[in-house]
Amino acid sequence: MLKLFSRTEEIEAVDAIVTRVEPHIRIINGTLDEDPASPSSVVLNGRIDPSTLRFLKVDKEYQRPLGERAEIFEALKQGKIVPNIEIGVRGQDYDVEDGEVIIRSPAYIIDGWQRVGNAIRLLELIPNHPLRIFASIHFNTDQIWERHRFTALNKNTKKVSPNLHLRNMRDKSPAVLTLFGLSNNTKDFALYNRVCWSQSMQRGHLITAMMLAKTAVHLHQHKTSLHSPTAETLSASLDKAATAVTLQGFRRNIGTYFDVVNQCWPFSAIEYRSTAPQIKSSFMFELGRMFSRHPDFWDRDDSVLVVNADDRRKLAKFPISDPQITGLAGGSGKARSLLYQLLVDHMNSGRRTNRLNAR
Repeated sequence: MLKLFSRTEEIEAVDAIVTRVEPHIRIINGTLDEDPASPSSVVLNGRIDPSTLRFLKVDKEYQRPLGERAEIFEALKQGKIVPNIEIGVRGQDYDVEDGEVIIRSPAYIIDGWQRVGNAIRLLELIPNHPLRIFASIHFNTDQIWERHRFTALNKNTKKVSPNLHLRNMRDKSPAVLTLFGLSNNTKDFALYNRVCWSQSMQRGHLITAMMLAKTAVHLHQHKTSLHSPTAETLSASLDKAATAVTLQGFRRNIGTYFDVVNQCWPFSAIEYRSTAPQIKSSFMFELGRMFSRHPDFWDRDDSVLVVNADDRRKLAKFPISDPQITGLAGGSGKARSLLYQLLVDHMNSGRRTNRLNAR
């Protein structure tokens, strides 16, 4: 577990590290730009000398506490560039030495406290680790201006959808590219043009790309696994499954799965996606898990999904419109386990022979 230092209110030079160096911020390759919104009407853009990060201050009056952000820590550790931070300098005491800007007035982090905090922690663990953190610096600021700037920068911040992240990985992941092609280019695919690969759901979309990808993993659970469902780990799980059953087989299995769902509970009959149990994540995942866990639905070394006509007719009688089933389809945890068992029990009900055989 990443352990960050406990003081989150303010990084003071005398408190952070015992040093005789005069507190200052060194900006490398700095350039000036006009910014009418800045108190000084100009903004300095450049890279911060990592050795001076410890002199940045944080005003607890408007900043949020420092949190454990493993993704930022790992990105910095791997040498990746994180988004620029914003700094407010309360004054104009600075010099230019050998093309570098030395800022001596108190400099406060307006936006980017999590990035800086994790960078300092990384330098504590690996002192000589190369870091590249860029900043936009405003001069002659005060707490009031900084507070409003902090609000302006964060109030409209919207996290990038994981569907978009997944879409952007299709050049690296053959399995993701296959799913993207199925849902956008294959007209006979049951969910053609009905999968959201963008920031937000549009008219006509029934499920998200992440739901499609996770369903594919659950369907191939006997060939792959999923631990943390981020776009990156999800694509790795998908590629593992596609390698195990071949990319062509992977594509065919996904097509078969959604053909079965569409045949049992037609997508064309859906009026409101929020009330359609067959496209709820838990229902799709547990149905995929049921197929995966029973060799009865697989052929050719468990690589080809086969759901015969009898099983399709039986599955179509599963009462998805029952209030209990509808509730479980949108649930999680124990609700998913119960839904899975109800699916298995339904498929076995009334059968003395040809009952499902679990792995």
